[in-house]
Amino acid sequence: MSNIEPTAKDGIRVTALERGLRLLMALRYDEGKKLSDLARATDLDKATASRLLRSLALFSFVLKDEQDRYRLGPAIAVLERTGNSTQGIAPVVQPTLERWAEKTGETASFFVPHGELRLCVAVASGQHAVSHVLNVGDTLATQRGASGRVIRMFAAGRPEANVELLQTSIGERDPELAAVAFPVFTGQNRLLGALSLSGTCTRFSSQSHLQTLQQAVAQAAGEIEGLLLGQ
Repeated sequence: MSNIEPTAKDGIRVTALERGLRLLMALRYDEGKKLSDLARATDLDKATASRLLRSLALFSFVLKDEQDRYRLGPAIAVLERTGNSTQGIAPVVQPTLERWAEKTGETASFFVPHGELRLCVAVASGQHAVSHVLNVGDTLATQRGASGRVIRMFAAGRPEANVELLQTSIGERDPELAAVAFPVFTGQNRLLGALSLSGTCTRFSSQSHLQTLQQAVAQAAGEIEGLLLGQ
């Protein structure tokens, strides 16, 4: 067996990896930390910590909020979609879901790929007396429904060609239900999941209401992608 000595470049890479992991570990039990607090907790200077956090944010492992506080990002949940690991995505998308559920009156949800199924990791209930009822943890097939189609179509990531991202289903999965869905991609153009607005076929049969929802779901998806990129 040959002994392989690490080169100086390897050493630099390992050191950077170790420092990045220290930053992630410093965030594991926190609602968020400022850059100065993270640097102090990990014994890193602020310039080094800031550079590493930018790299981690690029891959959605950390997220910086409007108060310039860092916390774990949704890529942590994407790595292991079992048990409660999906809760890492929920804090990112939940405020957007709640805002658009209130604006449109329809149920807003976010699904991620889960084997051959799609898993609901966050939901905000609709405001109408008759609304689509969804719960966190629900799994649905991807063969039917707008968000199922999004999960299938964009599993390989953001398409390079001019492909229609918006998907609409009317009575497709259930004769009483309709939905519009839009993909959400990470900074590396990988599919994070599908954002959906869903409700009754009766309401969605109104062309003006449907168009409003289609515009809303695209805008909401863009908001989440902006958060992932730290914009």
